[in-house]
Amino acid sequence: MFSHDGWPTAAIFRLLTLISIVILAFIAGASLRVVGAEDPGVAESQLGAASGSESTALTSAAAFSRNLTGRVYVWDQGRLRPAAQARVSTGSALVRTDSSGRFEFAPEQRTGNLSIVQPGYDVVRRPIYYDQSVVVLRDLVVRAIYIPFGLVTEPAVQAWAHDLVDRNLINAVVVDIKDEAGQVFSIAATSTVEQIGASRDGRSVAAFLTELQAKGVYRIGRVVTFLDGTYPRWYTDNALHNFAGGLFIDSMGSTWSSAYKLEARTYNIEIGVAAADYVEEIQYDYVRLPYENGLRERLDRTEADRVAAITQFAQEASEALHLAGVAVSFDTFGVVSTAGNDQGIGQSVEGLAQHLDYISPMVYPSGWHAGSLGFAYPPAHPGPVVKINVQATVDLARPHGTALVRPWLQDFHDYQARGLRYHSEQVHAQIAATAEAGGIGFMLWDPSLKYEELALEQALTLTWSPFS
Repeated sequence: MFSHDGWPTAAIFRLLTLISIVILAFIAGASLRVVGAEDPGVAESQLGAASGSESTALTSAAAFSRNLTGRVYVWDQGRLRPAAQARVSTGSALVRTDSSGRFEFAPEQRTGNLSIVQPGYDVVRRPIYYDQSVVVLRDLVVRAIYIPFGLVTEPAVQAWAHDLVDRNLINAVVVDIKDEAGQVFSIAATSTVEQIGASRDGRSVAAFLTELQAKGVYRIGRVVTFLDGTYPRWYTDNALHNFAGGLFIDSMGSTWSSAYKLEARTYNIEIGVAAADYVEEIQYDYVRLPYENGLRERLDRTEADRVAAITQFAQEASEALHLAGVAVSFDTFGVVSTAGNDQGIGQSVEGLAQHLDYISPMVYPSGWHAGSLGFAYPPAHPGPVVKINVQATVDLARPHGTALVRPWLQDFHDYQARGLRYHSEQVHAQIAATAEAGGIGFMLWDPSLKYEELALEQALTLTWSPFS
């Protein structure tokens, strides 16, 4: 039997059912809303499929004979909108969606797995054995705290973090995977990490991150990159050097790997890839050159050389980590966004925005010298300082890529001359300023873990511009 407009009744019913599933799945908060439109008519109407062939569901990734095609959507102001330029990976191939949200993989590129990364939305990682799929992404505004390497293994700290999640004060955590000393948790230990003795027992961290995943927490793995107290001592050719040719030692007494060396860059990328099963995002910190004097490499390298090295690392990390199905972010100096140059460290927001999902300027008000940004004492103006710097970073990033700005904010007392106390009022002022300036989410920094809970609660009332 046919309806008046000539469509088979069964096809209409299936189409309405599919639409209902999309709506219900959106309400339920699922990331992968619809997978495998099995009716050709539905597939054509939903995906614009040209072939009209019946979609096939396989039970194994061992063999695929047809292309995998699909579309990615986001929910935007009450309507489904195509997700353009989303990064879609099968683990063996990486593509970006077109302006209609469409992606396609050849049979030999299929693995039975699919991941999707789009800035501002949850990362999707699912098995997929159908030939066609529709994916609707869920908005993501990160509300995160940082837990350092030396504390994340403690049961009391893990229980405390679970409590913050259970009370909806946070929906994300930043956990060290590799720290400033070059130590790496075993969940991300590569053969080189093992060889140089940098691996540390990460079994409790793996369990903690798995528990957080079950609660829907967005997990960010922090990898301290070129600042490294271990790797440069083993591979001195891949290290930075002083004028005498020895290892460069910074003001903290630490050595540095060289961003100019492919081997040093690859070492840190491989650590990020190894951690991919436990996190949704890898965040590289100290992804720069040191700013101190006494660096031999500064004599024969220009600003263009420095920027090229850090931007090259961003490109290499983006390719490897997006293929592995995780988002990528870099921590940057806030001053780079306003100074008009790289400040001697190689960071360029414009260059990084082409490759990353998130740029995270460290905009701590106490990090600004007297007179900066027009303020005699910047720590006394936490909201305006953050707003100026986040806005400047957004303005630099937006024309050059899809990267969003999600800053690090100060949740510790001022360490400059006046020693101002930072409580919920000062922390909330920074969070609100981030939202006003076009940032998406925030991360609070306090290695002592004395986070202002009232500020976290107040953050729930804010509106973030892309999702208003």
